Amino acid sequence: MRYKLLVSGARDHFTCLAFDPSTKRLSILANYSAPFNASWVEPISSYGGIYHLVGLSEVDEAGSLYSFDIDDVHKTCRVTSELPTLGAPGHFRTLRDNSALALGTYLGGSVALYPILITAEDGLILTDDPRTELFPEFPYRTPRHGPNQHRQRQCHVHQILEDRRGLLFAPDLGSDRVWIIRRDGLKTETCGWLECPPGTGARHAVFSPDGLETIMYVIGELSHTVVAFDLSSVPAKAILPIDGFAPNIIPPDIPPEHQFMMDSSEICLHPTIPNVLYVSNRWSRHIAQRQSELKNVPKDLPTGDSIAIILLRDDGKKVKTLKHVQTNIDVIRGMRLSEDGKYVAVVGQEGGGIEIYSITGGAGDIWILEAGLSEGLGGGLKHAIWL
Repeated sequence: MRYKLLVSGARDHFTCLAFDPSTKRLSILANYSAPFNASWVEPISSYGGIYHLVGLSEVDEAGSLYSFDIDDVHKTCRVTSELPTLGAPGHFRTLRDNSALALGTYLGGSVALYPILITAEDGLILTDDPRTELFPEFPYRTPRHGPNQHRQRQCHVHQILEDRRGLLFAPDLGSDRVWIIRRDGLKTETCGWLECPPGTGARHAVFSPDGLETIMYVIGELSHTVVAFDLSSVPAKAILPIDGFAPNIIPPDIPPEHQFMMDSSEICLHPTIPNVLYVSNRWSRHIAQRQSELKNVPKDLPTGDSIAIILLRDDGKKVKTLKHVQTNIDVIRGMRLSEDGKYVAVVGQEGGGIEIYSITGGAGDIWILEAGLSEGLGGGLKHAIWL
């Protein structure tokens, strides 16, 4: 079986790749023109060699949200609808009822709903109906910033999740909260939040893989810790983390004083194996440049960033084991598992291109490098999806 992937990032094109497990080879199939800096893309549907997708353009002043088609047969890409966003958009999600896209704007500090129309022939189209926008209240009013004064001066919504009941959850790096949002059609209101420890910098989150969504795991971009929340009392205000659950995902050979300018990034579940989390970190090779005041940074740099594999106990509330996989990817910005859970793609913003690892073992904790490709890809990779 041959797999196809689409990678994107700080560039003006998408790249379609083929991965052949039998030959352990990655190859470039085609490049397609794209809006600049597509840092997040999601597939919607496919039919007859045509892929319907949605992407965002992460531009600081005014980004955009757009739908597009890729014709795999004729090697063409066409934007089918596009609308501006407030500030740099970070992440979006198609709502379960297919009525709208929920968008988090990192620099705009908002959660916006964009009405959509989905058909078998055209896929997803953004309609001309006006969006609605919710601005959570920044909690650090005195002294007007969070513990990290350079990164926490306003709300920075980084992701949107939706539970089975239709409640939205929005991790906010600036406020150290995951906002809980109730909606009625396109009307939204904040109805509570998960309270991360100060300085966490909530970036991304996942629901527990038990199908019941009883726990949420949140990766702190600034703290490099994963915090967990019992969701049994949701919605409510100031829900505190589960006591004693805060594993640091940075490899133990990097001392705490070298971690301040590192950024944790992605957190993923396995689609079929329960009780395992995969979490990535960034900037392991750039500590000396990003913290020039440090005098004792090793000159022998790691080959790339690492992935933390966290094995959980049966109830999901305690860590059983934490281990690391060393990659050759420089500044891991994107990580995505294949739908069958056999492989994971990892891409680098500063170099290393893309690597594919197989995932084996009963606990999903054995990663084996199967293929890598950097030639012809360039830098700036931020995202990868399996088509």
